[in-house]
Amino acid sequence: MKTPGEILDEIVEALGINYVDLAKSIGVSRPDIFYNVRAGRAKPSYETLQSIANAYPQIDCRFLLTGQGKPLVKTIEAPKDEFKEYIKRILKEINEEN
Repeated sequence: MKTPGEILDEIVEALGINYVDLAKSIGVSRPDIFYNVRAGRAKPSYETLQSIANAYPQIDCRFLLTGQGKPLVKTIEAPKDEFKEYIKRILKEINEEN
């Protein structure tokens, strides 16, 4: 079973952020709470977990609570080819106007 600190480490890594960013995103001015959780001196409160889940809807809440599964459930897909072509066409038109 994963510790709360291990769960947070995996989430931060999956999001590609650091603990300072995580703290700021949930309205905490200092990331000390996370360092205490990682060291096993504290457990995250319900409010903290809820704030993380609200700030990052791509996080799997089951993983956040239990460590089971994968950290992220929603991924950003690369734009479809049609969309890419549309963007290229728009950029070309803009360049031709200038």
